[in-house]
Amino acid sequence: MLGFGALGESALGEVPAHALALTQDVLQKIVTKFVEDGKLCGLPPELHHYTSLDTAHRIIEGDDVRLSHAEYSNDQTEMEEAKEIIKTRLSARAGIDQFYAQVLGDYQNLAPKLDAFIFCMSTGLQIATGNSPDMLSQWRAYGQDGRGICLTLNTSDLSRLVENTPGLRINPVIYERTTQALFIDAILDAAFAAHQGGDPSARAAAVAALVYTTPLMKAPGFVEEREWRLIFMPPAGVAPRLKFYPRRDFLAPFVTLNQIWFTLQPAMIAIPALAALLSSIRAVPHVPPLIPVIHIMGGPSGHATLTQRAMQKLVAQTAHRGAIQVSISAIPYRSLA
Repeated sequence: MLGFGALGESALGEVPAHALALTQDVLQKIVTKFVEDGKLCGLPPELHHYTSLDTAHRIIEGDDVRLSHAEYSNDQTEMEEAKEIIKTRLSARAGIDQFYAQVLGDYQNLAPKLDAFIFCMSTGLQIATGNSPDMLSQWRAYGQDGRGICLTLNTSDLSRLVENTPGLRINPVIYERTTQALFIDAILDAAFAAHQGGDPSARAAAVAALVYTTPLMKAPGFVEEREWRLIFMPPAGVAPRLKFYPRRDFLAPFVTLNQIWFTLQPAMIAIPALAALLSSIRAVPHVPPLIPVIHIMGGPSGHATLTQRAMQKLVAQTAHRGAIQVSISAIPYRSLA
C-alpha cells in the first residue's frame, strides 16, 4: 500500500476487521490518486535524518531510533491543529446527513486520546540531479547548527519493517491547507458512498481513516523541511511501555523501533485480526542492522574532517554495519556557536 502499510486497529477499540479492511481500501485509493495527481509525493529511495553527534553515534552503535510522541514536536500545535481541521471539515457536513454528524461525534470522542509516535526524516534538497542531503535549513534546525550528522536511510528496507508491522507506516507530511482539506474530503466522500451503498462498516471506517490521517498534517511554515515520517499508532490492546526524555522544559514520551520490532511486532501478528490486515507477511528482514543507514554526512563545522574520520572508525568497528560511505557537507557555513 503506497506510503501506508497495515492499518492495525489504531485507537478505535474493538473495530471489526472488515471495517479496517474498508479503511485500508479507502486510504489506498486516495493516496494513490493524490500521488498520481502530484498532490503527494511517492516514496523516494532514500530519506535523511539530521541529528546531533551524540544521537548519531547511538543510532549507529546501538542500531535503534526513538519515535517521539507527535504532540511534543517542534510544531507546538501540530496535533491540535490537525484535529481542528478534521472537525471543521466534518462540521461543515454535519447538517447535510446524519452520517457525518455521527462520524464527527465518534472522532471527537477519540481525538483527545490519540497517540502517534514519529521518527522524522526529509527528502533533502531538490537539485537538478535528484535530492541532496546537504540542506542548510536542516543542519541549522536539527543538525546542531551544522555540527551534527545526517544519516541517509534506505527506504526499501524501512518498508519491509512497515509491511510486517501493524500500526507502523511511512508517510509524507501534508503542509498545504488546501491539500489537507482535499484529503479529508476525499475520505468523507468515499466513506459516505460506502454508507449509501449499504456498507455497515462505513462509519467506523471513516473514523479510522481520519484517525490515521491526523499525524500527517503540519503547519505550512514547515514546508521547506520536506518531511516524511515513520509513524507508529499502537493498535487497540497494545500498550507499549513508554520511555521519556527531557526536552527543553518538558518531558517527552517515546518508544523505540527496537521495542516495536522485537517486542510488539511478534505479539501483534499473533492476533488474527491484525495479521489479516497485512498484505503479506514477507521474509523477516535481516537484522541487525534494523536501521538501514547507507550514507553518513558530517555537517559543515570547523572540525568536519575529524568528525568524518571518527565516524569511519565507528562504522568499521560496528560488526553489523557493512561498508558505509562517510562524507562531509560541502556548504561553506560557519556555525554561530
